[in-house]
Amino acid sequence: MAGSALLDANVILGIANLRPGYRVADFGAGGSGHLVLPAARFLADDGVVFAVDIHPEALSMLRGHRSLHSLLNLYPVRGDIERFGGIADIEQGSLDRIFLINTLWSARRRASIVSEARRLLAPDGQIIVVDWEPQTRHAVAPNSVDRVAPYAIDRVFSEGGCRECGQFRASRDHWGRIYSH
Repeated sequence: MAGSALLDANVILGIANLRPGYRVADFGAGGSGHLVLPAARFLADDGVVFAVDIHPEALSMLRGHRSLHSLLNLYPVRGDIERFGGIADIEQGSLDRIFLINTLWSARRRASIVSEARRLLAPDGQIIVVDWEPQTRHAVAPNSVDRVAPYAIDRVFSEGGCRECGQFRASRDHWGRIYSH
């Protein structure tokens, strides 16, 4: 999505505090590889990065990036993040970090996304959420009626059994949260 160009992936990865050996996933990764390419480079042979998307075209693009950049630890995975059990190719309880970047504003079933993330999250894992500021006037931002306030997402995660363990400003136009079990 165009909005990803406004975010510095390395800043988000730094906030996520990635460590060697981590298994991470980007839910709704898209085809650009904006977050997963730097994550795969950072973790190299010491970790695994899953790029989850429901669209075959996005996964095809990600496979091209994987090959072009020789990122053998990057795995494009077809999955429905809005359905509990919708990501069959990742082991339950195995992810150290899950990223939801510019994804929740367009999601219809946010509570199901939280359930699926919790299912796949390791006991000490974290979910990193970044989305559009409700009041931004940026030209590529989604319509203001589609944007979601952070307090509304806090409520969805809380009702889904997660606790907030951090807030951050991802960019001038994006808010950020960190959640855990």
